[in-house]
Amino acid sequence: MKCREISSDGDVTVRITQCGHIDTNVGFIENRARGEALLIDAPFGAFDASVRILSAGVKPVAVLFTHCHWDHIGDAHIFRKLGAKMYAHRLDRPWIEHPQMMALVSGIDEQFVPCAIDVDVDDGDVLDINGWLRIMCRWCPGHAAGDLIFHMENLRCVFTGDTLFRGCIGRTDLPGGDEKLLISGIRDKIFRLPDDTIVIPGHGGTTTVCGEKIGNESLM
Repeated sequence: MKCREISSDGDVTVRITQCGHIDTNVGFIENRARGEALLIDAPFGAFDASVRILSAGVKPVAVLFTHCHWDHIGDAHIFRKLGAKMYAHRLDRPWIEHPQMMALVSGIDEQFVPCAIDVDVDDGDVLDINGWLRIMCRWCPGHAAGDLIFHMENLRCVFTGDTLFRGCIGRTDLPGGDEKLLISGIRDKIFRLPDDTIVIPGHGGTTTVCGEKIGNESLM
């Protein structure tokens, strides 16, 4: 697994790596001085990756879910047992807390362990992670019912989950999918961010808001 540094601001650094069966991007936002980090999504393999990627003495204090699909939640229960708080949209809570539903459509032979959600996140919420990171949360459904995007203005990046990829958009044929909602959410909530904002999708390479405005054929 390769790890890439995406952005930094003072003591805070954003890195991503790929984990799990279909190379899900995991975001690691670390404040080394505070000894704390948060994750964006936690697929199978994310805990082992955290041991390798995070600096010595840094503890994960939160996991933010972009959405509930199986390839984004597999290791979440491990982090919660270690004390990290779980954040998700209320519409995706049942799938994460009762993942046997998701197991029926996963197509893989893995044990899905339930993980309780501590904080319901909704459109427009601003999360303050222990005073060192502010995250603007926007509800952007269409791939799943509870899709969230996480914008970190100071770090000049946005995590879009499986809503927006480099050059394409997320699939809409799964439970909770809606193509019209997906496209309108991208235009109204992602494309209104500064053009130079780095887009970190749930799979594949990074891009920018400007790059997707002018080059995403799925939105032409």
